[in-house]
Amino acid sequence: MKPQGISSLVDQQQLSEKTQIEPFSCNLKYRLTQNPNVARVRAIDATMQMLRKRLGCTLTKPYSTWIHNNFSQVIETLDEIKFYPYPPKIQQKLDHLKEKNAKVTEKYLLDQKRESQAKKVPEKPQESPQQNNVDLTRLPLRDQHPGVVTWAKIAGHNWWPAMIIDYRDCCMREPSFGCQWIMWYGDYKLSEVHHQLFLRFEKGIEKLRDYINNTKKHAYLVGVLQASKDHCSRFGCATDDWTLADAFKYFSQANRPARQDPPRKGDSVKIYDKYSTHIVKKLNELKNNPNIDDQRADDIKSSDDLRSVISGQTPLESLCLKCLKTPKDATEAHPFFEGSLCKDCSEQYKPCMFVFGNDAKCFYCTVCASSGTVIICDNEDCPRVYCTACMKHLLCPTTYDEVLQEDPWECFLCKSSSGSSSSTVVKPRPSWKDKIIDMFRTNCNSKVRVTEHSDVKRKIRVLSLFDGLSTGLLVLQKLSLVVDVYYASEIDSDALMVSASHFGDRIVQLGDVRDITKEKIKEIGPIDLLIGGSPCNDLSLANPARLGLYDPRGTGVLFFEYCRIMKLVKRINSGRRLFWMYENVASMPSEYRLEINKHLGQEPDVIDSADFSPQHRLRLYWHNLPIEPHFLSFQGEQDVQEFLTPHCQRYALVKKIRTVTTKVNSLKQGKLALKPILMKDESDSLWITELEEIFGFPRHYTDVKNLSATKRQRLIGKSWSVQTLTAILRPLCPFFECNSIDTN
Repeated sequence: MKPQGISSLVDQQQLSEKTQIEPFSCNLKYRLTQNPNVARVRAIDATMQMLRKRLGCTLTKPYSTWIHNNFSQVIETLDEIKFYPYPPKIQQKLDHLKEKNAKVTEKYLLDQKRESQAKKVPEKPQESPQQNNVDLTRLPLRDQHPGVVTWAKIAGHNWWPAMIIDYRDCCMREPSFGCQWIMWYGDYKLSEVHHQLFLRFEKGIEKLRDYINNTKKHAYLVGVLQASKDHCSRFGCATDDWTLADAFKYFSQANRPARQDPPRKGDSVKIYDKYSTHIVKKLNELKNNPNIDDQRADDIKSSDDLRSVISGQTPLESLCLKCLKTPKDATEAHPFFEGSLCKDCSEQYKPCMFVFGNDAKCFYCTVCASSGTVIICDNEDCPRVYCTACMKHLLCPTTYDEVLQEDPWECFLCKSSSGSSSSTVVKPRPSWKDKIIDMFRTNCNSKVRVTEHSDVKRKIRVLSLFDGLSTGLLVLQKLSLVVDVYYASEIDSDALMVSASHFGDRIVQLGDVRDITKEKIKEIGPIDLLIGGSPCNDLSLANPARLGLYDPRGTGVLFFEYCRIMKLVKRINSGRRLFWMYENVASMPSEYRLEINKHLGQEPDVIDSADFSPQHRLRLYWHNLPIEPHFLSFQGEQDVQEFLTPHCQRYALVKKIRTVTTKVNSLKQGKLALKPILMKDESDSLWITELEEIFGFPRHYTDVKNLSATKRQRLIGKSWSVQTLTAILRPLCPFFECNSIDTN
C-alpha cells in the first residue's frame, strides 16, 4: 500500500504469489462489476466516496460507468491521487494499530529478556552476602498483593515506582502466567510485569537515590514523591506536605521504626480498601472509559434483526445473541439470557463457556463468547464475564456509566433473582442454572430422578469398568457405605498394583472388559452400582488423530462394551434397582455425544472438578443418580496453595491448575507452558504427592513398585477426581447400609 495513496482494490484470487499489490486502475472495471463479498463492497463504497470528495463529482452507480464517463481519457491519473492527512477513519485505525503494536512490542521485548535470563543460569554459591542482599532487595511473590507500592522494571527502561493492581480493578484481562498488573506512578499507565522484576520500595529508593537526584525527568520525580507518600502513609506518617527531601530523610533514618506490614486489606473487593486515595482516583478514571470492542459494537448497531426485536416486531427468543440474526433454521435457547443461538453459533459458544483462567474466571463473554476487554463479576463464586460492547449496548444501555462505578459489582446472573432493569435489551433467564445443563441435552425431559428408597438398607454391590486406581471404592469408603463386594475390570499392570497395595482382596478383578460374558455377569450378579469411564483419547477434540467411536483400532469402541454390560446387568438383576454412571471428556464433537445419548437413553450433566478441588477438569456424566449438578455441595474456595508441601517455601502461581492428563507437559500452565510453583525464587513443577492430594488421593497413594514420577502422573491423569466423585455418589447414602460413624 502506498503510504500516502489510495488503497488498491486487490482480488487475492487473481494474484500470483509474487504479486500482492497492483495499481488502482489495473483491471478496475472487472473488480468493480464482479459479485464481491460484503467486506469488499464496504471497501469499494468507502474508496468511491473518497474519490467523490476529492474530485467534487456527483457519484452514481454502477461505479465502473461513473469512472468511465468522467475519467476515460485520464484513468491512469487515479493512481497518482494522494490523501494526506489521512481520512479520519483511516487515521483512527492507524492510531489504534500503533498503540496495539506498541503493547505487543513491549511484551515481546519482555519475553525476550525472560528467555535470555532463563538461558543464563549461573551456578549459585552455597551462601554469600551478595545473594542475601538480592533476596532482601527483591519483593517476593508472597508479598505481591494488590495495593503494594513497589519498584518495577520492563526491558529498555529504568526501575520506576509503581503499585500492584488487581486486573479486575483496572478493566484488564487476567495477567499472563507469572505476571502482575501494575500502575506506574507519574504517567499512571498500566503494564504487565513478571513477578521477578519487583523491588521492595524502601530498598529500591536507597539503591536509586543517586539516579533520582540527578534525573531531569519531571514525571519520574513526581511519581517517586507520590509513591513515597502512599508507601509511608500506610505506616502512620503524615505525608501531605512532603517533598522529596522529606522522603529521603525518612528512608535514611538509622533509627526509624522497624518495618511493620500494615494490616492487609487485599481480601476486600472494594478498591478504596486496597489502594491509596490517589490511585483509586486514577482507577476510577480508567473504569469510566474502558475500551469498547469496535467490531462487536458495530455488529450490534448495524443489526436490523436486533432493531426489529427492540421495536417489538420480532420476539427476542428468535434472535441469536451471538451473530444477532434471526435464523430460519432450528435454534436452541441461549443458556443464560433470553434469546437463542443458531446452530453454528451454538457450536462455537459451548466450548467457550468452560475455558477458565487461573482465577477460575471465564475467558469469554457470557452473552456472545467474545474475548478482549471484559467486565468481571466481583462475586468470588461467579465465573462470568461480559464484554464491554454487550454491556454498553445490550445489557445496560442507559446505566452503563453507573454500573462501571459500582464497587463491588455483582453481575446480571447474580442479581437475576431480584429482577433486572426495564431498560435492559437482553434480560437474564431466571432458570439459567437449568439451561446451562440443558446445553448438552437434546431432550430436557429425559432425566428420571430416583427419590424413593426403602427403609431396609442392604450392603452395596459394585461393578467398576475401566477401574483405574479404584477411585470408586475409595470414594464409597469415604462416604462410609458398606461395600458387600467390589468387582473391577482393569488391564493396566501399574494400576492393578496400586489397587492391590491399598485394597488387597477387597477387589475382585475380572480382567479385560471385552472378556466379561453373560455367564460371568450371572455369576457375580446382582449389581447395585455400575460405574465406568472408557478411555477418552479417541473422542477428545484435543486429539486431531482421534479414531472416534466406531473404529476397531481405537479405544472409542470400548464405550459399547459399557453399554453391553449394562444391558446384561439389568437383565440379570430381574427388577432390582441398578444405579449407573458413565463419564467421558466434555470436549468431544457433538456427534459423539449425541450417539452416546442415544445408546444410554440419557442426557449428560456437565460438571467441572474446579467446583470441588483446585483443578479444572470438565467432564460429562451420564447417570440415573438422584442428583442435580447445581445442588451439589461446592467447595470452590480450595486452591493449589492449600495442597503444597508445607515448610518448603513453595508458592503457587495459580489458584487452580488446568486439566492434568497423561502427558507430562499438562502440569505446565498458560500459553508459555510455565511451571506453576515458585520454590525459593525458582520455578518448579507440582510434586506427585501434591498432585495426588489435588485429585483427592492420600499422599503416596501411587508410590508403589518404585514407579517413576512419569508413570505415577500417567495413572493419576487417567483417574477421576475423588472430590467430584464423592459429591456425585453421596446421594446413594440413603439407599444403602452405612457405617455408624456419621461422615456427612
